[in-house]
Amino acid sequence: MTGWYIGAIINVVGSILINLGTNVMKLGHNKRSADLPESSRRPIRKYREWQCGVGLFVVGNALNFISFGFAAQSLLAALGSIQFVSNVFFAWFVLHERADRRVIVATAMIIVGCIVLVAFGNHQSKPLNSHQLQHLFQNDIYIAYLSWLLATAGLAYIVYRVGNQKLKREGLGGMSHRWIKALPISYSLFSGMIGTQSVLFSKALSTLMRTTIDGHSQLGTWFFWLVLVLFLCCAYFWVTSLNKALRLFPAVVIVPTMQISWTLFSVVSGGIYYQEYHAFTAFTASMFGLGVLVSLMSKLMTLVCCVTFLDDRDL
Repeated sequence: MTGWYIGAIINVVGSILINLGTNVMKLGHNKRSADLPESSRRPIRKYREWQCGVGLFVVGNALNFISFGFAAQSLLAALGSIQFVSNVFFAWFVLHERADRRVIVATAMIIVGCIVLVAFGNHQSKPLNSHQLQHLFQNDIYIAYLSWLLATAGLAYIVYRVGNQKLKREGLGGMSHRWIKALPISYSLFSGMIGTQSVLFSKALSTLMRTTIDGHSQLGTWFFWLVLVLFLCCAYFWVTSLNKALRLFPAVVIVPTMQISWTLFSVVSGGIYYQEYHAFTAFTASMFGLGVLVSLMSKLMTLVCCVTFLDDRDL
């Protein structure tokens, strides 16, 4: 069994555990919301459901971290769409949130997309040292992409802040349907754009550890520790953003929205930084792009179905 198969299997298991943990965390938030009066509510960290959810979330992310040492980021990030397949089951089993027929159809499309991704994705993942990774950071295309990413994330954050202030002033009844949709979408955009950089740094760390295990230690380089700090910062940002999102929005809305953002920017960031597109032919690139498109459109279909569930209690 070649390395990318191992990475793909580990990543799928990790992704399922992440989604289960997310739903169990949401269960903790729901249970806390049911405790009245509000002044007597315990901190969310005191709820057993939330604690278990965080544990599952951490284990799942640890498995995903390991998987990046064996396969390309663009492949594994796209394969993470399997989270949504498990989300349909976990949202029903854990949170008792029912999925309609359109959601089931979208889930089936995601499975088809994942099969295409595995068949035509980049199956290469070479060990890299600190010098090689530093050189990748200096690539003009990546620098231009990173500049666009930060600017767009800032714009999305401004949109969310404006919408949130409008909600506080006017209430849900005074907001247009467009603004109600914009709140979870803008929140997911800036969270995903920044949070997915943890995937890029996670793969860098995993690659450096793999190179170290092969006998060429990278632990003595300043770059290794810089990447570690950046990974921890971005991962902390993503976890806290996800935790806040679960408190603000229904799981059936915010989970697919966050996953769309996560998948898209993880695939693009890894493809550009690690130059994984070099391994594609015109045909495999087209098929891989089709697989990503099918997965994202399926999630978008589900989001359109579910966004009407937003109400004053959830916001």
